[in-house]
Amino acid sequence: MKRYRIFTALPMLAMLLTVTGCSEVKTPTFAKSKGVRFTAYAGPTVGNWSGGSSNPSTATEEAMRKLSEAGFNKILALYEGASNATGADTFEMIEKRSRKAQKDALQMLEQAEKFDVKYYVRDWSFYGLVKNYTSGFSPNIITDEDYERVITKMFDDENEYMYSPAFGGMFAHDEPTYEELERIASQVRIYNRVMKEKGLEGKEAVVNIYPCTVSGAGLSPDERVTYEDYVERYLDLVCSQTGFYCYDYYPLKSNFFDGSYVRNSYLYNLAMVASKLKERKAAGQDIELRTFLQSVGNYTGMRDMVSVADFRFQIACEMAFGSREFIYYEYGNFNSAESGTGYALLDLQNNIYNWTYDCAKQANNEAHAMEDAYLSYEWDGVMYKNSNEMIENPAFELIEDYAMESHPRMQITGCERDVFAGTFKNAEGDDAFMVVNYTDPYHQQSSKIDLHFNNAKALLMYRYGQRMVVTLPFTGNYTLELGPGEGRFIIPIK
Repeated sequence: MKRYRIFTALPMLAMLLTVTGCSEVKTPTFAKSKGVRFTAYAGPTVGNWSGGSSNPSTATEEAMRKLSEAGFNKILALYEGASNATGADTFEMIEKRSRKAQKDALQMLEQAEKFDVKYYVRDWSFYGLVKNYTSGFSPNIITDEDYERVITKMFDDENEYMYSPAFGGMFAHDEPTYEELERIASQVRIYNRVMKEKGLEGKEAVVNIYPCTVSGAGLSPDERVTYEDYVERYLDLVCSQTGFYCYDYYPLKSNFFDGSYVRNSYLYNLAMVASKLKERKAAGQDIELRTFLQSVGNYTGMRDMVSVADFRFQIACEMAFGSREFIYYEYGNFNSAESGTGYALLDLQNNIYNWTYDCAKQANNEAHAMEDAYLSYEWDGVMYKNSNEMIENPAFELIEDYAMESHPRMQITGCERDVFAGTFKNAEGDDAFMVVNYTDPYHQQSSKIDLHFNNAKALLMYRYGQRMVVTLPFTGNYTLELGPGEGRFIIPIK
């Protein structure tokens, strides 16, 4: 808390101390929410997952306990379900491969049930159905009738896993092109209908799309298709059925000169999508935002993590635009921190937890500690301030069209380093803010930020998951210091 020296009567002094013991300020309370979700993409897996690998089984009670303790409540399968089975025709091949997926899923679900973790099955025939069977196989799986036949058989009465209480749904497709979205929409529609007929509504079909960094032929062979065209088509065809928008963006990159940088379009992608979802909600279509979180480095230039601040930074940035689910890429892979780079939280080859597991555990549970407050508000907008008004942050330039020129409740009056804030409102019109230190956590830079609040006598804040309340002076001014990667959720109290 910032201390102010004042010369006045003792009763007035008491009003400027923390709210603890101050009867003049009533702090808000929040209903129990469904909570934010942390999803382990590539979680613990079955032994010899591919049929030709040497990995031990991590489909164990202990592995699931550690996953749950780290704040993860969902698993999106990557390795399980792989099969090279063949058949007399494509349909027989799919049936044989699905049997392997069922066997693997049952092992995982047995452990997931014990810790209330939702598990999303990857059947390598259902996943990418629109792409897997449009070339190289005969007959091609391309019509609604073909999809109906495949999906109805895949989820017939012999399928045991779909009735598990831990079954969350299916991984349907990752990073489709603009053209593929139409067939994926048919796949999701038929799957949803089959689930409904079996009394299993809500078992989701996960479709994750490209970030804004993809363009040209990767997005569509039609050069006239823009990224926003792609987004609108996904919203219209797929999100209208799934109820959520999901995309992956990995912002932390290696840099030859100073080690690391944050990709400039990271905030643009968040702002653009959040704005479109806000517009859709105003029109009566409620679509939830789900985002990925980088936890590994790789050959594309993504850097490895350096501290818990890397995790805090991404969670704070994505929460600042209203994300409610954070999908780790990756939870587990086959690399160890001892052997070099590119390691995830869990080394699946040696069943060893890398040091990044503890970082993720800390950051995730800090977010869980404030989830009821956070989920009491809806995303409303974004504002930012450059530390040097003569030097524009390129990331802020890209979100200029989405940013507020001012806010009636809070102003950022000064900052030691660049800062932005997501703005929120609840059903009663009350405000909240997620203020983020927008510096690359790699460089371990804190930032002092000067804020001014109107019509507020105190602030309820969540810092590193800890609830704290401070009173404001009559000026409404408050200075806080944000650590590397820190975002602070702030609720002004009238």
